[in-house]
Amino acid sequence: MVNGLLAFKLDPQAELRGDLTGNLRWRYEKALPNAPSPLLYQDVLYLLKEGGILSALDPATGALLKQGRLSGALGDYYASPVAADGKLFALSEEGKLTVVKAGGAWEILAVNELGEPAHATPAFAENRIYVRTHGTLYCFGK
Repeated sequence: MVNGLLAFKLDPQAELRGDLTGNLRWRYEKALPNAPSPLLYQDVLYLLKEGGILSALDPATGALLKQGRLSGALGDYYASPVAADGKLFALSEEGKLTVVKAGGAWEILAVNELGEPAHATPAFAENRIYVRTHGTLYCFGK
């Protein structure tokens, strides 16, 4: 069996049971994350894999828009990427918080060293991002 990310066309009027292979829109089998959840943001689907490999896909077709490494934060990732204000935030196990300009042609804006390991997915509340490392809870805002 091959692992993959699958997209199905679902008809809300139809009763969906059994074999759905006729409804398969696309399959993506490369650079799949092991722990982080995929992120759909501003009509782009993002996948984050260990080694800091960030992939951007067209959610309608599964076409790869861009794939590259988050230079400066190449470690393992357990936290899922999150997004707000036109930016993605990716937190590595090493405690590096990478800020990425969202879009199919994403680009790295900053890599912030938090100085200790981290595994928790960052969270947003009231125009602030909360980032938890093993020993500290950070709150960043304007």
